[in-house]
Amino acid sequence: MAHEELKNSTLLRSLSDVVADLADLVQKELRLARSELSENLIAKLRASVWMSCAGALGLIATFLVLQAVVFGIASFGIAMHWSCLIVAAAVAAAGALAYFKGRADAERDIAPTRAIQQVKQDISTAKEQLT
Repeated sequence: MAHEELKNSTLLRSLSDVVADLADLVQKELRLARSELSENLIAKLRASVWMSCAGALGLIATFLVLQAVVFGIASFGIAMHWSCLIVAAAVAAAGALAYFKGRADAERDIAPTRAIQQVKQDISTAKEQLT
């Protein structure tokens, strides 16, 4: 009897140790996941800041190039205001083309029509073979 009580208490103690270790392991894994998630979010935030800086610098570079084009046109003897209007018209035309291209792409149906058509054809072929 004493041997059985000792065996049961050892088993209970071992089971209790396993459950405690498992709980500790789960807590450590949660802390690790939280830390990793935090690091990844910080890295994404840092990347977005750098991308924003790149976009701003690209926009400034675009304005400087446009200004150089205006001065280049003006160097041919055309008045500065006409040079600005020529460049503005070219930029507006490019913007309009981009808008209409984007609108045409946005109106495109999002459903995979070719895949749906292929599945319908496969179903009809399977029906024909079954009959």
